[in-house]
Amino acid sequence: MDKRTQNAFLGKARHNLKNPVNAILGYSEMLIEDCEDEGFISLIPDIKKLNQAGNDILSSIEEIFSDKALADSENSISRMAKEMEIALRTPLNTIIGYSELLIEESDSVTIDNFKTDINKITQSGRLLEEELKSIISFDSKNIKKIRDQNLNHGNLSMVQDVLDSIIPLDQKDKKPKETGTILVVDDNKNNTDLLDKRLTKKGHKVFTANNGKDALLQLSMDRNQIDVILLDIVMPEMNGFEVLKYLKNDKRYFEMPVIMISSMDDTDSIYRCIENGADDYITKPFDKSILDARISSCIEKKHLRDKEKVLMKKLAEEQEKSENLLLNILPEDIAYRLKSGETNIATKHKGVSILFADIVDFTPQSKKLKPNELVVILNKIFSCFDDLSSKFKIEKIKTIGDSYFAVGGLNNESLKSSKNLIEMAKEMITEIDVLNNEIEKMDIQLRIGIHCGDVVTGVIGKHKFAYDLWGSAVNMASRMESTSLPGEIQVSEEVKSLVADSFKFQKREKIKIKGLGYISTYFIK
Repeated sequence: MDKRTQNAFLGKARHNLKNPVNAILGYSEMLIEDCEDEGFISLIPDIKKLNQAGNDILSSIEEIFSDKALADSENSISRMAKEMEIALRTPLNTIIGYSELLIEESDSVTIDNFKTDINKITQSGRLLEEELKSIISFDSKNIKKIRDQNLNHGNLSMVQDVLDSIIPLDQKDKKPKETGTILVVDDNKNNTDLLDKRLTKKGHKVFTANNGKDALLQLSMDRNQIDVILLDIVMPEMNGFEVLKYLKNDKRYFEMPVIMISSMDDTDSIYRCIENGADDYITKPFDKSILDARISSCIEKKHLRDKEKVLMKKLAEEQEKSENLLLNILPEDIAYRLKSGETNIATKHKGVSILFADIVDFTPQSKKLKPNELVVILNKIFSCFDDLSSKFKIEKIKTIGDSYFAVGGLNNESLKSSKNLIEMAKEMITEIDVLNNEIEKMDIQLRIGIHCGDVVTGVIGKHKFAYDLWGSAVNMASRMESTSLPGEIQVSEEVKSLVADSFKFQKREKIKIKGLGYISTYFIK
């Protein structure tokens, strides 16, 4: 049997024996706590004897089933189990004997599960005996018949299946899969020098520091480069545990992987480091290949997180573009309602001011232009109008050919919005005069109409949805535009009544509106 297989069987045997011992220790510790809480102090000495016997068995397992013991060519797993059987007698008798005594007293004990937990300790002792028998009968030299052996609990034969499925390490595995930048922190300069040489040889870039304060200074200078920190605990100036807590409480560094490397192997140290955010904890002396694997794993996770951050940033930028595009198409409140999942969006608004603006004689003039010239001119005009709508907080609804459709007052501020819409219309006329001086191939004149009334707004469509307004007020605003004159802003009686104190008006002769007959209208002066 090769050394790898032999060590694997030994580790499995040791694990199988420790399982029932851990149960003995765990249940006895809980029973001691329960007796202290409930006042059954007289039972504690006997339960402590159970606990001590469990610790004695654990020590014997570590000593007898050690890698060092198996290195002796005269030894075998089966022979070690026989030695363990002898060492087990006294502590096991203690466990069985005191368990029986405690069971006899259980009727007067009011602690929940007291009798059940004592029985579990007894069962674990019996299980330990059975496990030892299966190990004694295990023929580890006969590999071919391993799977045919009946080996009770934890079945040692399964180890061979695992060994067959796990490929042994070779030269190819000595090179790390992920390389990166490492900060090594240790108060012993020999340790940092050695790790620097080893890790550099593996393809990593290495920085070193010999105390906690130097480490933080180094980190502040190169935090964007560092992929993982190897951190000793016992150091002058600032110990490793303090450095760890500082890093994990600082938003600049809390995502940075930290592997603790220390000679301190007590449970408290390991627990507190992991609790405070350490990604791993390796005790000295460490296995080089295990350290390499853990470093590569941390670097790989760090690189994935870095990529994720870049992707999330790009996603946020694209989402912002999408949001802005949606807000360019729809009013803000409608956009948020769509995003929240609403499907049937319709709202009635009172006192909405509606503007239609049309370029006079656009179609005949456009026939003389090339397509790209036409688009450039329209884009220049409507972009200018869009800027004005933002300036005056007016909602652009859409463009229809060479016509521009916008409204004010959807937010219920009828008077203010109507004034803003008229001011916008006046500047639209002014801007068209300016554009006419720049555009030689067209004579651009604008005709504008404004009306005020009640409308219904909503979103229609499935794939190319559109926000629109409906109602007689919309039709009336369109009539105000179509019956207006070039360079003029025509408003209805309703608009004049609403903003009469803010603007000067010129009354027109009554004009005929389809469906309404002759009505009074006004030009803004």
